[in-house]
Amino acid sequence: MPESLMRAQITTADADVAHGWLRDAYGDHEVTISGRPTDFRFAHSMADFGSFTVGVARHSMVLQGSWEPLDDVLLFSHLLSGRFVLRSPSSEVVGGPGDVLSYDPDARTDVEWHDFRMAQLRIQRSAVERAAAEMLGEDRATPRLAFDLGRPLSEAKGVHWKRLMQYVSGDVARNPGVNGNPLVVRHVQRLIVATLLETFPNSSQAGYRTKTQYAAPDAVRRAIAFMEEHAGEDLDLTTIADAAHVGPRALQRAFRRSMDQTPLGFLRSVRLDRAHDELRAADPAGTTVGAVAARWGFGHPGRFAADYRTRFERSPSDTLRG
Repeated sequence: MPESLMRAQITTADADVAHGWLRDAYGDHEVTISGRPTDFRFAHSMADFGSFTVGVARHSMVLQGSWEPLDDVLLFSHLLSGRFVLRSPSSEVVGGPGDVLSYDPDARTDVEWHDFRMAQLRIQRSAVERAAAEMLGEDRATPRLAFDLGRPLSEAKGVHWKRLMQYVSGDVARNPGVNGNPLVVRHVQRLIVATLLETFPNSSQAGYRTKTQYAAPDAVRRAIAFMEEHAGEDLDLTTIADAAHVGPRALQRAFRRSMDQTPLGFLRSVRLDRAHDELRAADPAGTTVGAVAARWGFGHPGRFAADYRTRFERSPSDTLRG
């Protein structure tokens, strides 16, 4: 454990520098990046407590490729903006802003990220296993804790996890009293371990299946592709369901199971992303926030501004002004 809290941050427009940093922080990977090179932006900040780190990454492009197994590290993410599709040999997770997930440390993960901002917790697997043995008792502890690529066990557990991460990255990481205080860091680590063991599917839980399935149904993937292609058109649930070759109720149930949101909620997030992209590229002298909002189906400017601020942590007018 370090004698003091270590901090690091980077902001760059160089993709090679960015992914070199990501390899050091989150493991080896091979990816391709789509988009104009001049639009590439990357920022990352992190606080290193020794056995665990918390950080936030911002990547402006579409990223596709694969991450090698993490092995001795456990990784947990909270997507703040953007979209993703992640696949391991046994699982698939499709999601958007607000989603929380764990990674399978023993499997290669295929990734597809879209213009994302993401909070991460990285913790040493051995530290979790030692703490789990103490909490659960040696007779219940497994020699090697296994985690799935997947979502929290319930929405409430996911909300609790997000609140804990806000506490660690905010109140704890910014508290000068944490520096050089191993007792505080150890207490926070135990709190993290206890919460993640209860939040995400893992082999310490009774009834754990070797690999829990999180596959998004074909209907969900068809619906997502249709909404992304036709986001600027007048769409309703029936139209989307027809494109996915299922009924409206079946599509709603599939979205709830695999994405924990509704199809129209996902469509709204896609439209927010498109409005965000248009505001970033627009000339403020000839564009208004209201016009952009209306073009993407947001008829109430105040509600659009509130949703936008929640999603991107800035106002749409600030984005338009650059």
